[in-house]
Amino acid sequence: MVRPRAENYEERRQELLDAAASMFAEKGFDGASMAQIANSCGVSKALLYHYYKSKEELLYSMLLSHCLLLVRTGEEAVANVDLDQSFAGSDQDKARAQLDSLVRSLMQLYIESRDKHVVLLNNLHALPPEQQIEIKQLEKNLVAIIKGLLKELKPGATEEVRTALAMYLMGAVNWTYTWFKSDGPVSHDEYASLATSTFLHGIEAG
Repeated sequence: MVRPRAENYEERRQELLDAAASMFAEKGFDGASMAQIANSCGVSKALLYHYYKSKEELLYSMLLSHCLLLVRTGEEAVANVDLDQSFAGSDQDKARAQLDSLVRSLMQLYIESRDKHVVLLNNLHALPPEQQIEIKQLEKNLVAIIKGLLKELKPGATEEVRTALAMYLMGAVNWTYTWFKSDGPVSHDEYASLATSTFLHGIEAG
């Protein structure tokens, strides 16, 4: 007999993903077990397997949902400036504002979802090749958003140069988890502003 879904099924799935992200970020995918994840949530291993059939399925679900959120966050950050009726300026001014909004939104998300981001950067290789390709395509979609803004910000740049610049900016944001402290002297919003300003001044001068 098929076990019926509880009313809080999706909420519980998310709780398990959060717990697994914390465990994978600390111990690595290979170093964390389903028993440890279940124990950290205060549930039985059998219940964990009711939600996720394997550790690999758990990792895939975690990274897929995280990357979908990254892309959606990027799209909304850019669209919000587009929809701002009070915005007045050239297309290039708008692209600058959109890039600033994008970096701020991504930094906020990275702070809120640090463990999942660490897992994405360090454990993607644990997934089967076809799932890795799916996740990497979502990452490329985020890079494509930045490249679209670069068409306005540096119109003379080639496709290859725009790709390099987009990857450079992503690197400045992605790897902040290795050193950035949310309770440190520089807030995530201040860092986002600093990173965007440094990037813009650099490409406009170069």
